[in-house]
Amino acid sequence: MNQLYHTIRQILHGTRAINPETKFVVICFGVALVHLHFTIMFAICGYPMIGIYNLAVTLFYFYHSFVSLKKKQYVFIYVSSMIEILLHSSMVSLLLGWDWGFMLYTIALVPVAFYLSYTLISTIRNVVIPALTSLAVMACYMVIVKICRNVPPILDASDVTWAKTYFYYFNTVIMFGMLFLFSILFALEIRYMQKRLEQENLELEELAHFDPLTHLLNRRSMNEALHQSVSEAAGEENPFCLIMIDIDDFKKINDTYGHDCGDEVLIAIANIISDNVRENDCVCRWGGEEILVLLRGNLDITKRVAERIREEIANRKMSYKNIGFQVTITLGLSEYKNGLSIRSLIDQADKNLYKGKNNGKNQVVA
Repeated sequence: MNQLYHTIRQILHGTRAINPETKFVVICFGVALVHLHFTIMFAICGYPMIGIYNLAVTLFYFYHSFVSLKKKQYVFIYVSSMIEILLHSSMVSLLLGWDWGFMLYTIALVPVAFYLSYTLISTIRNVVIPALTSLAVMACYMVIVKICRNVPPILDASDVTWAKTYFYYFNTVIMFGMLFLFSILFALEIRYMQKRLEQENLELEELAHFDPLTHLLNRRSMNEALHQSVSEAAGEENPFCLIMIDIDDFKKINDTYGHDCGDEVLIAIANIISDNVRENDCVCRWGGEEILVLLRGNLDITKRVAERIREEIANRKMSYKNIGFQVTITLGLSEYKNGLSIRSLIDQADKNLYKGKNNGKNQVVA
């Protein structure tokens, strides 16, 4: 029961799609119950042949529920159901008269046709099929109107005048119920598709701006941030620095423990670096195991931040499959000066990084 509650809640919030088979089961069972009601009422009214016909239709929809759906014969269910509803509405209207309200069902077939073909049946998901269905429904409706206005009902219903009123109101309620139900289903489908589209857009944005492994900025996004920082520094004298970071002996980690371990180390270090900078700073996976940080502030501030990051990583014990090991990083710093190009700024940080590598690693070089 709790699972059902959560499923319904997810559907209403647009985070879960309604299973096509579930939709068809509900629809087929609903139509079967309506025809079972017709079977009983027509028997009471003294029209056993119409009652027998409705009993056959009831079994027809139960067959769809238990057999056709298991075989995923969605097109067959769609076409046969449309034909059955048109045939039943027309036949009963000709037999008993227009005032019994059975042709009202044909009006509901138009939105139902579009809903079924667009949301449940991928093989006929185009405007042509429901449009043709709607034209056929309209043609049938007009023909039956014409006949009923000019030709009296085939069966005499003078002894059951109450039934005419009953069936008219019952059919009206069911018709509006169908419109209401499928309008809700349409709204839920649209909400789910909107939610899915929003999620896909977020994923695309993530792919466009962030590294998929570490979730740090990618080079494209960092280049945009660098150009913006240069503009701000030139116009408003907002200092900024770069920190080029490289994991010491990263190849050895990959060779010893495997690339999955290397990925976990890279993610852990990326998280530590991100936790030690401010929201307006930028952290980017520059390439391989290299991470580039754009820090707002002067060189003294940047040195303190860089040293804090180095110490935290050096003191952090990494583990992979219950095997513990230490990891260190080397950091090269550069400070932006007016007139300095972005390429020169990055090269300066890179040179300082490799100076630190050559001098023993696990250090900050400015």
